[in-house]
Amino acid sequence: MNATRTIFTMLGSINRVIGQIGVFFGSLFIAVMTLLVILGVFFRYVLNNSLTWVEDVSLIMMVTTAFLVAPFAYRSGANVAIEFISGLLRGPMVRVMRIIINLLVLWLIYRYFLESLGLVKRGWGIRVNTIPIPWAIPYMIVPASFVAMALVGFELIMRDLWGLMSGSNEADLPHIAPQEPE
Repeated sequence: MNATRTIFTMLGSINRVIGQIGVFFGSLFIAVMTLLVILGVFFRYVLNNSLTWVEDVSLIMMVTTAFLVAPFAYRSGANVAIEFISGLLRGPMVRVMRIIINLLVLWLIYRYFLESLGLVKRGWGIRVNTIPIPWAIPYMIVPASFVAMALVGFELIMRDLWGLMSGSNEADLPHIAPQEPE
């Protein structure tokens, strides 16, 4: 049981760092994207000379930002959740439900990861309109994000399995810790 705890603790450290890096670069991309759009508006309406590449760069940065922060959102519980069913469950059944849901999420991640590899492969033959790069380069964030989300899924499942086996909540992440009834 200590080996399981060591594994999910290490996974947690890796996932925390990946999440922090994703949030940092996502924030940076949003700031740069905002400046680029303002610059594009200034050039277009004040100088009457459009910067053709601003839209493509902003689009790439916007999509990349979503995939950069996805592992952090998954791990911190900031993703969309339906809590109606879990609100009806008590005790170990909540953990069992979370394990089932995370297994389903891992299955979806696996399926979309395979699709994303095809996306990157097809992207090598398509050029970005205004920037001299193939679309495969910005598309590479997609499979990388799915790998990071799979690591998060494994960590969350292991934490819930630990909680089921030990009967303890000590391994739960802060946002997952059970709420006391009011």
